[in-house]
Amino acid sequence: MLLLAGVLWTGMAMGQDPIDKVATKLDRSELNVKDSVRPWTILGTATVNINQATFTNWASGGQNSFGAGALFNLKADYRRQKSSWKNTIDLAYGFQLLGKSSAARFTKTDDKVEYTTSYGYALGKHWDVTLLANVRTQFTNGYNYPNDSVAISKFMAPGYVVAGIGINYVPAEFFTLYVSPAAGRFTFVEDDTLSAHGDFGVEKGKRMKGEFGAYVRAVFNKEVFKNVTVNTSVELFSDYLHKFGNVDVNWNVLVGLKVNKWLSTTINTQLIYDDDVRIKTPKGDVPRTQFKEVIGVGLSYAFHQRKQGKRE
Repeated sequence: MLLLAGVLWTGMAMGQDPIDKVATKLDRSELNVKDSVRPWTILGTATVNINQATFTNWASGGQNSFGAGALFNLKADYRRQKSSWKNTIDLAYGFQLLGKSSAARFTKTDDKVEYTTSYGYALGKHWDVTLLANVRTQFTNGYNYPNDSVAISKFMAPGYVVAGIGINYVPAEFFTLYVSPAAGRFTFVEDDTLSAHGDFGVEKGKRMKGEFGAYVRAVFNKEVFKNVTVNTSVELFSDYLHKFGNVDVNWNVLVGLKVNKWLSTTINTQLIYDDDVRIKTPKGDVPRTQFKEVIGVGLSYAFHQRKQGKRE
């Protein structure tokens, strides 16, 4: 009996060990699945465009030129349970050299610095209460060419900052609509000469102008056709305290047409209307719709790290 009991006990012990190992492996596997869920989604695109023209004994006439431009877009979103933190950086710079190399004239063709950050807390499947801030300015001085001796804009002159609390509607990954009934908009002119002139809507001698009003921001970013991506954002702001109903508009469109992994064509446009920004015309300084278009063909690289988690 003692011998039989010993044999049975040994068999049970040997049988239990593989079961324990399998259970341990399963537990570790589940832990690895949980650990592999990344709260970050990172998407980015970097593009460099170059254009060049040379004329030698060209009967029809022409002017040598060399131009280059760069675009960089980075989107980094963090989500953990009901909380989210979203960040977008848009950078652009371009220039052109006209004439022979010994006396080439430099002109700026593109210049943009924009950063948007927001913190949201989910109220439902598609709705977040959100704190949002947007900063927009440029890298270098701007000129009214061909006069390149007097700067008409500089870094943070102007600079625009919008911050507010509101509701963010997210019906799909490629579209968001943010509405804030309580937003502050600040215009900075961090240059003595420009602020003394009262440029960009600030009072003469002042470096900042504050406004309080309603702010709306819509963003659409999607591959609409194979190798054709549209990234567009529209911002609308109206000041409660000064000419309520006048709407400031900032509309950006970036269309990317990908030829292959490295080559692409980009079409970048921006439309701005600001009632406080006056444009010089024969009839005087009046507000006007501002429009910019930049088309480039060059090298492009896209990178991404998508999260595994789902919106709760």
